[in-house]
Amino acid sequence: MAEVRSTASQRRADAVAVAMRVIADDGLTTAALQRVADEIGVSQPYVFRLFGSKQGLLVACVDEVEERVRTAFRAAASDRPGDPMTAMGAGFRELLSGGVTGGLWLQASAIARRDEVVAERCRGVITVLLGESAALTGAGADDLARFLADGALVVLLQAIGVDLADGTRAAVGTLLPGAAS
Repeated sequence: MAEVRSTASQRRADAVAVAMRVIADDGLTTAALQRVADEIGVSQPYVFRLFGSKQGLLVACVDEVEERVRTAFRAAASDRPGDPMTAMGAGFRELLSGGVTGGLWLQASAIARRDEVVAERCRGVITVLLGESAALTGAGADDLARFLADGALVVLLQAIGVDLADGTRAAVGTLLPGAAS
């Protein structure tokens, strides 16, 4: 039987899936790009051909973060139309539970400090997600700001290994001075 070769679009999708995990764990390094290439069975130059640069690969990963969060928000809001914002927060925490999405976002945010292209894309993701949240919940700017702040806190707490099983407020409570460890 003849070997079936993947299309460039399939290789791109495979590379993004692997790169999200690798970049979340190790950052956007040459070694990370080599790991992506090795895991999808192509050469590192081919990965560069698919994305143009390390920056292009990172932007593709940020695009995937946006899609994953939008999908989680929509699913959660449709599952609980009476309280979509609470459901969306729970869906977001579930999405972050594997560490990849939050880790990738933190890496992208760090790179955005010195890379305007990545910074612009990250701002675009936040803009889209705030718009999506407003459309799904009818929330105004104050509620959306709290929702965004809670989401950022969840990303941070998850990244540093704080147990979020009982919710964000309980997790913060465990970090207060004098709290039982």
